[in-house]
Amino acid sequence: MFKLTFKRPLAAVVSLCLLIGLVGIVSAKVKLTDDSVEVKITENLFEDARLARKKGVPIVVMFSQDGCAYCNIVRESFLKPLLVNKEYDSKVLVREFKVDSFEDVRNFDGKMIPADELAHQVRAFLTPTVIVFDSTGKLHHRIVGLVNEHYYSGELDVAINNTLEHIHQVAANN
Repeated sequence: MFKLTFKRPLAAVVSLCLLIGLVGIVSAKVKLTDDSVEVKITENLFEDARLARKKGVPIVVMFSQDGCAYCNIVRESFLKPLLVNKEYDSKVLVREFKVDSFEDVRNFDGKMIPADELAHQVRAFLTPTVIVFDSTGKLHHRIVGLVNEHYYSGELDVAINNTLEHIHQVAANN
């Protein structure tokens, strides 16, 4: 057996408490990003727009590609928590679009086009690019890359709320 002795017992206790708190935070985050929750990969923005119009919500689309580590972070840390949070059920539709797909996809106008052409049309040249659209396909906000994880959630939330407010204003004027 060995015996641990600390020159500063209070510092050791505080460090241990901080470590336990950090483990708690990490485990809470793991619960938020449960594997049973998936961001739907879309190949039909026309249908997504129809559903968004019916619900009266914006569409958040992450343009991603296979092997993109930052795409994984955005998906796991920011998009999946939106899907878990019941408050967002009535605020947003969340989708992922694979720019490196070799399949044709249906755009907001209902036309079939190559996936890379759609990415080019919306200027999603880097991944991840998260774009908030209204149900007409109008782009309202773009977040390119993952510059600062501490502010990303707030920026995404502001983008969703501003677009949702715009949608409600348009509906009130019609």
